[in-house]
Amino acid sequence: MTITAETANDIRSRLSAFAEWLGDRTSYQPSEVPAHLKPVTNEERSALEIFEFLRDKPERYFLYISRDKGLATTWTGDELGRVTFGCTYRDNFGGERVAITVHAISGDTYHGTYYKSSGDYARVKKAKARETFTMDVEFTDTFGGEANYSWVKRATLTFPVGASDRAIMRAAKQAMGLSTVRGRLDKHGDSFDFRPYRSATVMFVSTRH
Repeated sequence: MTITAETANDIRSRLSAFAEWLGDRTSYQPSEVPAHLKPVTNEERSALEIFEFLRDKPERYFLYISRDKGLATTWTGDELGRVTFGCTYRDNFGGERVAITVHAISGDTYHGTYYKSSGDYARVKKAKARETFTMDVEFTDTFGGEANYSWVKRATLTFPVGASDRAIMRAAKQAMGLSTVRGRLDKHGDSFDFRPYRSATVMFVSTRH
């Protein structure tokens, strides 16, 4: 549902009038609504959110994630952008989080965190135009195929915007002393996992946002 500025103003006015009538109450019966009020539908709320998202191009945003469709959406499921998923990790409380990049319908790019174990929502921040970007490299041992961190070697690398995956991995392997080592490479959005053959180790290369 696409709306004009005039329609957006009408929806805001109706939301304001309804909120004033509702007061401190958190629920109501449809039969209680005065005849002169026209409650805003979920479709209209979503259309207003999209209108303001495109108009304001916010620096930070709270949105919802449709993992199976690879979309960032309003709470009703209307598209705000396409999502690239990065590395999955756990917070200090054991919650599962996923680094994401959102290519928004506004033409902007956002980076942030998808709180996978807490619900289908994410908090993102607009990426700033820049000439270089930074990647963090971690090389550690594994146990049962998972990173173990009984020891770890780290490095921070800077690359020009547009650097190829090959150039990134060549520099990361060199920093970890793995230049001649072969292994399996997996890419997750703008991050990489490199697992050397016949070695219980793994190297993570992640974009710093």
